[in-house]
Amino acid sequence: MAQQTVANGLLKRVGDVAEPDFVVLPEDTLIGVAVKAMRNRDVSSILVSKLARNGRLSNTSGKKEQDHMMSNSFPSLQPYSPTKETIVGILTERDILYRVMAENKGPYKVTVGQVMSSPLVTINENESVRNAVALMQSKQIRRLPVIKEDGTVVGLVTLKTVIGNMPSHNVDLAEIESTRSVAEKESVCPYCRSIIGKDDTMLDHMGDIHMQRSGVKMD
Repeated sequence: MAQQTVANGLLKRVGDVAEPDFVVLPEDTLIGVAVKAMRNRDVSSILVSKLARNGRLSNTSGKKEQDHMMSNSFPSLQPYSPTKETIVGILTERDILYRVMAENKGPYKVTVGQVMSSPLVTINENESVRNAVALMQSKQIRRLPVIKEDGTVVGLVTLKTVIGNMPSHNVDLAEIESTRSVAEKESVCPYCRSIIGKDDTMLDHMGDIHMQRSGVKMD
């Protein structure tokens, strides 16, 4: 029964299981502002767009103005518009830890475009969940933007959401077991070597520990 449940889940369209509520920020957004956005929206990654537009956060305004914009207008930012911007990369909490904090770069001196993962790996919405899992395994990534035929991003699928909802008992599928271990394993902060369990997030650790120590107020 469990085996059939997993098989059925793997055959679903990835577009049907993708999370439609994703965050997009322009590539000139400062890392410190992006971290606040990620914490405010409770996400562990953001998609990065090529072109900024009215209402987006830009590093040209400086830290104080960006802080003001974040606290007052961020929740009402315009939604992603494929006709006005192109998604060119993805920024994850691990990117921030390894490429910013671990290298002692200031979060208000580096933009998301400088440390994002690019080129972007995507999957068509009509592909199966099985193919999405296989692609994430082959590329050693945990998140996949899901796109339409015209390249429009319609959602985000992650190993944690896909694998976390599938039962593991009595399931003879190596791809599920190996992927589950990747999705749920503990992480080690490259900056201080602290163990970060699966119930915590690197983003919270970074904001509460390292950015606070650096004098960056996260509240």
